[in-house]
Amino acid sequence: MTPPPPPPTLPPPGGPGAWGNRYRLFMELARAALTWEQVWPRVWPAMGAAALFLTVALMDWLPLLPFWGHWLVLISFAAAFGILTRGAVAGFRAIDEQGARRRLERDSGLEHRPLTALNDRLAVGLDTPGAENLWRAHLSRMAKAADVLRIKWPSPGMARLDPYGLRVLAVLFLVIGFATAGSDAVGRVERAFMPQVHPGVNGPIDLNIWITPPAYTGMAPIFLEGQGGAAGPAKPPIKVPVGSTLLAQVAGASGAPILVLGPRTIRFAAIDDSESADNTENTGASFRLQTVLGDTDIPADRIEVRLNNQPLARWPLQVAADDPPQVEFTRAPARTGRAQLRLEYEARDDFGVAGMQVVIRHPDGLSIPGKGAQGDAGTSIRSELPLPGLGSKKILGSSIQDFSAHPWAGLVVLVRLQVLDARGQAGQSDAVRIVLPERVFNHPVARAIVGARKMLNTPTAEVLNTVGVTLDKLIGHPEHFFDDTVVFLALSVATSRLIYDGSDEGIGDVQALLWETALRIEDGKFAVADRDLKKIQDRLQQALKNGADKAEIDRLMDDLQRALDNYMQALAKHLQQQGLDQLPQGETAATVDSSDLQRMIEEARDLANIGSRDAAQQMLSNLQRMLDNIKNGMQQGKPNEQTAKARRLMDDLRKLTRRQQQALDKTYKRQRERLPEGAMPGRPEQGKGTKGEAPGEGEQNQLRGRLGKLMLGMDEIMGGIPKPFGQAERAMKDATKALRSGNTRRAVQAQTRALDHLRQGAGQMAEKLVRRMGGTFGLRPGQQGQRPGPGSDPFGRRPGGAQGTSVSDDGVRVPSQSERRRARQLLDELRRRAGEFDRPAMERDYIERLLKRF
Repeated sequence: MTPPPPPPTLPPPGGPGAWGNRYRLFMELARAALTWEQVWPRVWPAMGAAALFLTVALMDWLPLLPFWGHWLVLISFAAAFGILTRGAVAGFRAIDEQGARRRLERDSGLEHRPLTALNDRLAVGLDTPGAENLWRAHLSRMAKAADVLRIKWPSPGMARLDPYGLRVLAVLFLVIGFATAGSDAVGRVERAFMPQVHPGVNGPIDLNIWITPPAYTGMAPIFLEGQGGAAGPAKPPIKVPVGSTLLAQVAGASGAPILVLGPRTIRFAAIDDSESADNTENTGASFRLQTVLGDTDIPADRIEVRLNNQPLARWPLQVAADDPPQVEFTRAPARTGRAQLRLEYEARDDFGVAGMQVVIRHPDGLSIPGKGAQGDAGTSIRSELPLPGLGSKKILGSSIQDFSAHPWAGLVVLVRLQVLDARGQAGQSDAVRIVLPERVFNHPVARAIVGARKMLNTPTAEVLNTVGVTLDKLIGHPEHFFDDTVVFLALSVATSRLIYDGSDEGIGDVQALLWETALRIEDGKFAVADRDLKKIQDRLQQALKNGADKAEIDRLMDDLQRALDNYMQALAKHLQQQGLDQLPQGETAATVDSSDLQRMIEEARDLANIGSRDAAQQMLSNLQRMLDNIKNGMQQGKPNEQTAKARRLMDDLRKLTRRQQQALDKTYKRQRERLPEGAMPGRPEQGKGTKGEAPGEGEQNQLRGRLGKLMLGMDEIMGGIPKPFGQAERAMKDATKALRSGNTRRAVQAQTRALDHLRQGAGQMAEKLVRRMGGTFGLRPGQQGQRPGPGSDPFGRRPGGAQGTSVSDDGVRVPSQSERRRARQLLDELRRRAGEFDRPAMERDYIERLLKRF
């Protein structure tokens, strides 16, 4: 009997076609969801244990344990992880197709299990009429019901298994661990898996290293910390300069560690003197090491601390060399002003220039009379050059030095610059051959004395005889030097000294005496006052540089004030004798009198008292520069036509600035009176405008026109116009428009800008004129006690230099008057608190340390 044919069926759900592909995708998703719901509840305890171990490792706690304790923790975590993992694997069952189909039907909300029906086969009734059609209809209805499929997110039921949410804490601790470890996360994990035998007796040792760069580098100290293990992954090297101090301290070690620094090996010393560094039986001993990184440590590429031949810690290191400073002339030394030597130079150092000086030697090795037995000091002239500030890495500057009083003045010499860095390394420039500038004496007797003095540079017997004859001739005619008894006695003493004391020291004393005598003949008492003032200035500058105490600084300041008074009195008499006191000057010509200079000394005293000694030195340098300018102006004599034009131009600029300030004050006053905007646009201000002009408009127009004429004069004298004047002209134009419209607020703003630009332009103009006129413009000494009106700015404030402008501070910021007043208040408060003995000892000790430098 032939079997009946199989019943006809629809294509199976997994067959070809778009619906079949979609069905297979949802079946895989259902299988994945069931797998996750089965795996996660079993796996999360093992994952939690792993997260806890990783957190402990990232916190770097395991290396703190003893060797056996570290192994015990590792074994415990490994055992827990293995047991939990085994339990998870043992209960795992693979998801079959029937389970996945049932999950898909449940998530899709399908009733009567249509997906199962589509995979069924008809078992009975194949020979029944109409059975095939009925079966097909049934399959069609099931396929239609299964047309919409969806799968829900897995739900492993963790809320029931972990009601306290411990799994969240595990994740939180893990995040904290990574944040704490930072870039050292890999190294900490490696140390957690590799227990080390600690050389310390009571567990891991405590290792701390401080590397302090030299103060002149301005670099911050570096702190290194180790817990007894070698360094992890490679890190960028620690860069420190040569001369850095390395201080290392170890606590809890069983013996004396050693520090390996390149080729050097240094042994730690016990902190307690009663403990020997070789005694390894002490428990918990502390050891200390301090060394300076020198040039021999430059090849070192790491710092390593070892104990019992085992590394405690290791860091990559790079010791940067401190190169010697460099200096060179930017322009050949040349004569300038009153027999002075101008030096222009550039100096460089990697960590900052600490000192610079000019060194002058005779090309034939000639020694200085009176100093032949002093080694290098007897064969060279040395003079310190000013620095713009401590720690300057590059200096581009100039200095004017006066060697006219030296016996070598007028001779060919070799000039060289030398520069020092804070480490004591020196650099020098190439030598330049020049003629050392000498002063020109107009009085014939003074000129003859100076010539005889110069001959004594080579004191042969013939020279000594010639000089003696010359001086005898001068002594025989006292009327030639005003019958001055002091000059007569000085020449007599010099002659006798040459006859009876021909030693090197005696000749040097004679040269000094002859120079003072020539100055007395040429300049009278002014020369003596000038010498005394210069000496006290040098002593004060040296005291400030060496950090002298307050009492010494105050005493030298008092001496400087007295010497300056004598200098100004002698200067007035000298000008009268020379006929320079009758030089014509405008009513507003800038003058420098004793009160100006005394004020600068008082400001320098205040700056020194509040601790700003660099600014005090700069203030004294400004004082010296002003005095040098006065002497240069005396040498120049009567000003020429170009100088007179420049003076008149500066006077007009000051007048214009004052008038602009007055116009601003008036506009501001009208604004404060709260006049309605535009209420009086056609009513002129009485005496200031014309019909149809707003208040102040006419005056502002006049100021603008006057500025235009002055700008033409500037272009004629200087060949250019400073940029601020053009900005001032535009601001004046804006102010005129604002006044015309009655907008006083905008007018005040525009007039303020115009005033600021005028001041800036005046400052730039003054500096250019001073350079163009050889530094003598506007620097003539006034009468004792004269009130210097033009030297004040539009607010009545006294300037720091001539021409109504501040003297350049060469990079050193001089505190303002308000800043100095505030500093004095702080010092007074610190002194008051230092005297309150009820304050904690630590606080009073800190205050005393603050007050020491003041």
